[in-house]
Amino acid sequence: MMEYPCDSARAQEIARLVFPLMTRLGIPVTPINYALWYEYRLERTPELVQALARIESGEVAYDYEQACTLYKRHVAGGDLSALQRVEGEVRSLLADIVQIIVDAGLELTRYSAVLGSCSKRLESCEDLRDLRKLVQAIVEDTHAVAASNSQIAGALQERASEIDLLRNELERVRQEAVKDPLTGLANCRAFDDKLAESLETSLRQMQAICLMMIDIDHFKTINDRHGHQIGDKILQFVASVLRKNFTGKDVVARFGGDEFAVIVDTAARDGVEHVAEPVRRQVEASQLKRTDTGQPLGSVTVSIGYDYLRDGDSAADVLDRADKALYRAKQSGRNQVKNFPGQ
Repeated sequence: MMEYPCDSARAQEIARLVFPLMTRLGIPVTPINYALWYEYRLERTPELVQALARIESGEVAYDYEQACTLYKRHVAGGDLSALQRVEGEVRSLLADIVQIIVDAGLELTRYSAVLGSCSKRLESCEDLRDLRKLVQAIVEDTHAVAASNSQIAGALQERASEIDLLRNELERVRQEAVKDPLTGLANCRAFDDKLAESLETSLRQMQAICLMMIDIDHFKTINDRHGHQIGDKILQFVASVLRKNFTGKDVVARFGGDEFAVIVDTAARDGVEHVAEPVRRQVEASQLKRTDTGQPLGSVTVSIGYDYLRDGDSAADVLDRADKALYRAKQSGRNQVKNFPGQ
């Protein structure tokens, strides 16, 4: 999944670019739109950057339905309930800010009129008394405007802090949307994004990328015999083994059900099996027991299939080959590591 390593200063820097851009383009500042254009400024998702660049250039017009589609595909999951929960708050905050700015404008306009009047009165001052009265009026009005502007600055700062809290909430929602809740790994949607990104990186930097598919053997039998709670514990255990064995830019995801997927970054063509084999052995060597009864769960094993990205590959191509390699491992008796034939 895409993470946001930006610190607060970096986030504020991006926000200072995003808000004027959206205003210039006439795009409503809603949570969905803000998240889209925030991601656009980060320039990490080529497909999203390309789509929004066309809007920025004027090639295509902004469309709310298209924005929602882009948001679901590149920023969040399909569940927008959390965003709908905060959208009203964002609208309210923006309305407050607009009113504060309008009020500030009215106050400064009045002060400007006062100064203009004082300038004319200065020309007609006949003695020191008149001049002192005029100066006193200017001082009083200046203090009044300074106090008002101080309040305005404080109010704007308060609203900015609230918006920052909402931005953090949106980020939390985004993180949850691309994470499998049971294992804590990336979910299938995050995996799809990373695979597409790896395809582009591999072609641009001439790196070898390997896709590995892992399936828990006889998982349905385990669920039927011990129940789904035990099945969930086994899924979490396998996830922990994968997490320990793959680090750095490698991407580990729960692909669905009892199946996992790993994108092995900069993989040596003769070394992937040496990475996969320890995973298989560690799972096989586990002595898992029920925590409530101490009853052994029996043999828990995994089958693993893998293949490399090739020139001209689409994501579907390498997925298909890795899946066929996994099927080959299962057909050969399970608890094995197999590559795609011809590798």
